[in-house]
Amino acid sequence: MATEVFNSASQAVTSSETTIYTAPSDADDIAIVLSLRITNIDGTNDDTITANIYQSDGTTKKAAIASTINVPANSSIELAGTSKIVLEAGEIVKLQGAAASGDLEAYCSVLELQA
Repeated sequence: MATEVFNSASQAVTSSETTIYTAPSDADDIAIVLSLRITNIDGTNDDTITANIYQSDGTTKKAAIASTINVPANSSIELAGTSKIVLEAGEIVKLQGAAASGDLEAYCSVLELQA
């Protein structure tokens, strides 16, 4: 692995499942999710977060990172924790909240190792 690239993404999370990150498609590349932080910006209402990893086809679920985990109002949770999430070529991280209003915001920080 020769090249290291830091990649990050930030977006609102609603009740519709949405992609926050897609790993590079080259079979020799690896993506390591360093942080997947979910913040509830609503000052009153709790929300929940569900996070899944899908294979490169975007429909076949490979693993669940979180399943309806509560995110209290005005707080953040870290889904990558002290461990890291290693993604293979083309794998996709998708997020979904319970509230349609977008009270959750997600930040994903990834280290891409390119061959």
